[in-house]
Amino acid sequence: MKIILLLINLLIAQLLSAQAYDNNMQKALATWHEGNAVEASAQFEKIASSSSEKWLPNYYVGLVNATEAFRTEDYEKADAMLKKAQHAIDSELEKMPENAELMVVQALIYTAYITKDPMMNGQQYAPKINAIYAKAKAIAPENPRVVIEKAQFELESAKYTGDDTQASCEDLQSAKQLFDTFKNDEAFYPSWGKEQLDQAMANCK
Repeated sequence: MKIILLLINLLIAQLLSAQAYDNNMQKALATWHEGNAVEASAQFEKIASSSSEKWLPNYYVGLVNATEAFRTEDYEKADAMLKKAQHAIDSELEKMPENAELMVVQALIYTAYITKDPMMNGQQYAPKINAIYAKAKAIAPENPRVVIEKAQFELESAKYTGDDTQASCEDLQSAKQLFDTFKNDEAFYPSWGKEQLDQAMANCK
């Protein structure tokens, strides 16, 4: 009887923990979508510390800070955001080195460094970004975020290198369908990127 009661208590605790995780993730995502990236990052960090078995809280810490770093003109602020993003992504890539979603955020972190100081950081990070996207596409060729972010980086790079962009533009075309067909049932799995297609395709005209 004691064993049965113990199992019931464990089950209840697990259910409550899962419910708390879901509620906290929903709140953090809502905070981010409302435009409060700093608060959202803090919320995701708190979830990550209490749910270390989950990879998505740190993923969103990385994504929130990487995307915000692109928006600020303050280099020191951007650098602090990117360091926070890197720490979060490192902690998950150590456990899941072939997670394509984490790899995309890693590439975005490096890309943000380039945008902040192209002359200083371009040669250092561009080869790493290309290598990450090549590996991610080999691992997850049907992942639309891999396809669109890889293509966008290639198109931006081509403005300086003069490389042919036909293959990148074809990838963007295929990404339209991938956003409709790519599925993952994990709660709070990334779904962003489709909103970037029109702007990305403008580079192909």
